[in-house]
Amino acid sequence: MSPTPPNATRTDIVERLKDGYSNTRIARDLRVDKHRVRRIRDELGLPAFVRVEQTRTIEEKWALFTRPTEGGHLEWTGTRGTSAGTPVLSYKEQLYTAAAIAFTIKNGREPQGYVKADCGMQHCVAPGHVEDAAGRRAKRAELRQIAGMPEQPSVCPNDHDQAEHGRLGPDGGAYCHACMMDRKRRPPKRPKPEREATLRLVEDLLRQDVPAVRIAQQLQVSGHTVRKVRAAIGLPSPGPGKRIGYPTPDAAFVAQTKQLEDGHQIWAGTGKYVCFRQERIAPSTIAFRLHNGRPPVGPVRINCGLKGCVAGGHLEDRQIRDANRRADTAFEVIFGGAG
Repeated sequence: MSPTPPNATRTDIVERLKDGYSNTRIARDLRVDKHRVRRIRDELGLPAFVRVEQTRTIEEKWALFTRPTEGGHLEWTGTRGTSAGTPVLSYKEQLYTAAAIAFTIKNGREPQGYVKADCGMQHCVAPGHVEDAAGRRAKRAELRQIAGMPEQPSVCPNDHDQAEHGRLGPDGGAYCHACMMDRKRRPPKRPKPEREATLRLVEDLLRQDVPAVRIAQQLQVSGHTVRKVRAAIGLPSPGPGKRIGYPTPDAAFVAQTKQLEDGHQIWAGTGKYVCFRQERIAPSTIAFRLHNGRPPVGPVRINCGLKGCVAGGHLEDRQIRDANRRADTAFEVIFGGAG
């Protein structure tokens, strides 16, 4: 049997009352006392519930939750859904956006695509102030024509078909939606001081003969960036390396790691693993064993914040994590979290 949810707040009850629900329905849905719902209804001066939902139209119910404001706008006083605060209306067990109902009131048809206000007031639901996707396209195409702009191209500079991806902005200007989404998916540029610090670190690692692929992975930069830094400081391009034989996996690990500032250490081998004979061993596994004198239990994780660090003292396994949690719990019991 599922646990009873926490008692609903007064705001929850008020929203349901304003949506026209009965005391019984609200008490059942929110699992609250029906007398509490009735008391709040009386405090708000709301009339007793009457079953008129079957005869009241959706437009009539929509009108109950609108309030005129200056400039001919209509403010929504009913329920709002999503984190964006979109005005919504429940009608006969279905949910509608208030803007979509306003559009239907004005145009006598269902909207095409997303409906939103085109008047400058966010979430305005005045029927004359909302447009669907088709209406917005038509208005913007008209603006484009009035401004004497050329016809939209058939393809964008990145060869996206504009019959599918072409869009018009509020001023009639054309843009490619596919290109816009591509730009949004790109990682944000690093702030200038951070970029400069990263480039200095790339230079330091190059001078230590760390392979370019390892630098790119460690610092999360592109191979092109590493090559540009190499050329800027006048280092020759690396030739094919000579294969070196190591007597033990530990020796291979030690020979192919580089020490950084603040005690950090990174793996500088050409692959992700320490390769010894037929074995492939994660560098962090060897680093942990060399530092702690035992093999790790469970996955090894970094606790210093530097991605890819293999300094033994900056690693922890499940056994260390469990011990730390037990210590934290004991501290809380003894000192009550004071600090």
